[in-house]
Amino acid sequence: MLELNSLKRNKVSLADYDSSLDIRNRMIMADFSALDVEVLEEILYSPLKISAKKLLKTIGCKEEELERTLHYLNKACLLEKKEDLIFVDKDMRKYFEFELKRFDPHFKPDMEFLQGLLRKVPIQVLPTWYSIPRTSNNIFESIVEKYLLSPHIYQRYLSELSFPEATIHSIIHDLFNSSNLRLSSSDVIAKYNLKRVDFEEIMLLLEFNFVACLVFEKQEDHWMESITPFHEWKEYLEFLQKTEAPYIKPTLFQKAVESDFRFIEQMADLLKLSLEHPAKAEWNPMVEKICLLKLGSFIDEKLVVLETGKSWLDLSNENRSLFLYRHPQNRILSLDVPERYVREAEKSIKRVLHGEWVYFDDVAKGAIVPLSEDSVVMLKRVGKQWGYQLPTYGERERQILKATLFEWLYELGIVSTGRALERDCLKVTSFGKFFFSD
Repeated sequence: MLELNSLKRNKVSLADYDSSLDIRNRMIMADFSALDVEVLEEILYSPLKISAKKLLKTIGCKEEELERTLHYLNKACLLEKKEDLIFVDKDMRKYFEFELKRFDPHFKPDMEFLQGLLRKVPIQVLPTWYSIPRTSNNIFESIVEKYLLSPHIYQRYLSELSFPEATIHSIIHDLFNSSNLRLSSSDVIAKYNLKRVDFEEIMLLLEFNFVACLVFEKQEDHWMESITPFHEWKEYLEFLQKTEAPYIKPTLFQKAVESDFRFIEQMADLLKLSLEHPAKAEWNPMVEKICLLKLGSFIDEKLVVLETGKSWLDLSNENRSLFLYRHPQNRILSLDVPERYVREAEKSIKRVLHGEWVYFDDVAKGAIVPLSEDSVVMLKRVGKQWGYQLPTYGERERQILKATLFEWLYELGIVSTGRALERDCLKVTSFGKFFFSD
């Protein structure tokens, strides 16, 4: 067996439960035909003692075909056949009732399934595996809160998982970078030259570490086995895929300004002009911003440059921008927005760090940042259904998002703004890509 027990975050050890039985049965199920599943379903929904002749009549297959399936299920310790009678093991029936869900055409490896998966393991082992208090009233809720509660928490957890086998990291990378978030088991086994027993150990480890799950899809008379993320995370990733903002064709675009730091340069020009030729000035948003930042003071209808303003002029555009970003008094002038929502709205540009021009409407459609108390993305349960609840933005939230992008980040030189087909658009500047790069 592979040594797969040393993890940085979790302490999942396949030696803590009867994983050898689990692996053996998973290897058997991997070779199931359509008839095997049909026979298994009939056995599971029948009494613990069944007549083989009656079963043969119910299924309507050839006797040798039924015998072959019963031989597999006997190897799996589910049943024992004595003459015409089939005796079903009660405990193994529970095991296969759970595993048979994977063969349901409507199966989703969701949080409900994950709870069932964890029931295979002695309950006293779970607090050790997942580093949760043994006094926890609900172990699964504690696991959700610690590892799965939000996309940020779960992504951080995934990034910190450490496996001793590089192959496991490669499989995870392949899965999350696949177009349909699904990998064929046979392709993975062939690509990494894995023995079937080693593949099943890896998959158990991925399942118990909440990374991925095995599922089956019927194709004609057999079942195709594949690997997929757990359903709720797969739904979230699919949302991200569907809401990728498409690039704007260059022929449609009319740029609003020429320089990425246009606002900062205009501020600098105004301060320099006030230094060289003091004259009456109009009170406007830029003058208000200069006074807010204590770069200048508006006295007797004149803009007076302060010492801080003179020092600011000596900085590069990038450092001027950082001065604005870090200044405790700086804020959006056009809208009264709590700072915490501005900081959250800033993060929406992380989805367009490629630096291409995109429409604001498309950015807003794919935004997943909390802009109100009710718009935090969290894993929630409604009845038996779980899911990452995505934010729904009203007019107020859209105003916050637009003011952050088109005023706050534009002033900092982090985004450029423009118009295309009479629609507002933007792109992240080179400085913005550097500023928000991880």
